[in-house]
Amino acid sequence: MNTYRALTPAAVGMFAEGVFEADFTPDQEKDLLAAGLVELVPRRYEITSTNYAAGAQGDQVELALLRENEQVLIDGGHLKRVDAKPAAKAAQRKKE
Repeated sequence: MNTYRALTPAAVGMFAEGVFEADFTPDQEKDLLAAGLVELVPRRYEITSTNYAAGAQGDQVELALLRENEQVLIDGGHLKRVDAKPAAKAAQRKKE
């Protein structure tokens, strides 16, 4: 599952206004992004590896990762999700 923001009226009608979570396949995700219907919303991760360019082990970073890339980095022991409810936090940040 990943977190997105609808960018067009058609996307809002299909999904939701503002930030939403969805479980698209990697191909669906790529198609929706390429069509400009949605954008990825960054989420917070902790770097769990000493071999990852986004920061040092133990750092927390916000990244917008494609679903399949995220899964490879988590399975490979490089990242772990810190934020269990990213859509709620993104919606709150948008209000601020």
